[in-house]
Amino acid sequence: MALLCAACLSIVNVSSGAEYVMAAGSQSIYRLDVAKARGSIYDCNLQPLVGEKKQNVAAVAPTIESIGALDQATEGEKRGYLANALENGKPFAMELSRKIKDSCINFFQVPERYSEEQLAPHVVGYVDGTGHGVTGVELAMDDLLGRSSGEVTVYYQVDALGRVIPGAEKKIVDTLEETKAGVVLTLDSKIQRLVQDASEKLEKGAVVVTEVPDGEIRALASVPGYSPNDVGSAAANEDSPLVNRAFSAYSPGSVFKLVTAAEELEEDSYGYDFTCTGSINAGGLMFHCINSTAHGRVNLSTALQKSCNCYFVAAARALGPQAVLGMAYNLGFGASQEFGRGLYTNTGVLPALEELDNARALANFSFGQGDLTVTPMQVAGMMNCIASGGTYSTLKLISGTADSSLNVTPVESAAERTVQVMERSTALRLQSYLEGVALYGTANPGAPGNCTAGIKTGTAQTGVYENGEELLHFWYSGYIEDENGPRYTVTVLREATPDDKGVTAQVFREIAEGIAEQYF
Repeated sequence: MALLCAACLSIVNVSSGAEYVMAAGSQSIYRLDVAKARGSIYDCNLQPLVGEKKQNVAAVAPTIESIGALDQATEGEKRGYLANALENGKPFAMELSRKIKDSCINFFQVPERYSEEQLAPHVVGYVDGTGHGVTGVELAMDDLLGRSSGEVTVYYQVDALGRVIPGAEKKIVDTLEETKAGVVLTLDSKIQRLVQDASEKLEKGAVVVTEVPDGEIRALASVPGYSPNDVGSAAANEDSPLVNRAFSAYSPGSVFKLVTAAEELEEDSYGYDFTCTGSINAGGLMFHCINSTAHGRVNLSTALQKSCNCYFVAAARALGPQAVLGMAYNLGFGASQEFGRGLYTNTGVLPALEELDNARALANFSFGQGDLTVTPMQVAGMMNCIASGGTYSTLKLISGTADSSLNVTPVESAAERTVQVMERSTALRLQSYLEGVALYGTANPGAPGNCTAGIKTGTAQTGVYENGEELLHFWYSGYIEDENGPRYTVTVLREATPDDKGVTAQVFREIAEGIAEQYF
């Protein structure tokens, strides 16, 4: 009787002990986290830019039958892993290329965040190991994308050793549908793919495409690109593929002559002829046209066609530094544009007014050299203004947010502005001049054959030499039009090469013709 009483007391103590009750409770249910995902990122047509590709993920309750089926499906490649899983006895998740019929295996379609040929990686950005945005829209809209998250979780009934109880009911929680909510960008996937493919020829550089008149960015590519699935390799690459070159600043060269030209037209001082001898004196220093070419008698139209440096040095001198600098400022140069947290462009360098009191500095400024630097985004904004009739609009990248039913709510940034910075007549005259540059001038090699275009080219010196040759930046910036007028702008930069060999022109033409073929 004494021994029986002791045994009963021991049972009571064990069953009432808090630590044993907790242990029993924790061992009765096993939670298997199969997958987690965050909100989606869409293009302007609600085509997903992330998570479009799906993978099969299996939630497995290990039994001899289920493990055998998996071993056969994986052709023995995972045999060691599966053997350990069977011995362990606890549920697990694994990716599979195809589905298997087994009562102990549940399959789920889980989105892969990034593809190997990811569209717009410099815009989309990437996440860290904790699932938070590090760069691009992933960082700028991290809070919203995080709130739009979903997951797949399976709850199993297990014994005290954590092994699944055969035949016991399991509970599945799948909230991946909620990840359809997210961010809507202005990018157009078709144009983005066209631009990304064409821009590879640049080796280093950037392309920006906008839609006229509101300045929605329909494509943005930075070269070289990178895979968000392998950021480590990109970080170690000496060509810095993680840098968004469309947001970075470079010397613009002759594309900046449009600023001087616009101010000249605004002041009605464009009607005079100028004789170019191939060089001009400014502050005791001789400035030359390319290869010291003497262009002879030129006006504003032919000076743009021939990209005559001397003409614009003389024009800026006549206009005065304040007038030209004011036009540059109104066209968005010297200012950064922010699209969200961590997603902003370089400001570039716009010289101060007192610096341009120096005749040499003003001469360099007039045709895009000296201390002046600009971003491809700023050049695209200038061209969008000319193409839209003189109205400058800050470029737009994020157009709205979407709920899980894909209802879109537009968003506006406090930084957005729309202002008439030049007379419509000025913009229309510039358009006619730019079309002349495409037909008869320096931009003719890049002029598309299936639509009308207005283009300005630029070649900017860097002062950096490699193997005895100076590295140059090559620019093409222009617009293409349909029957209603200018429709898209295309800005192409090729960075730091001694000889472009016509690549920049080829990229511009290929993109322009591709857009016209798809949309005109």
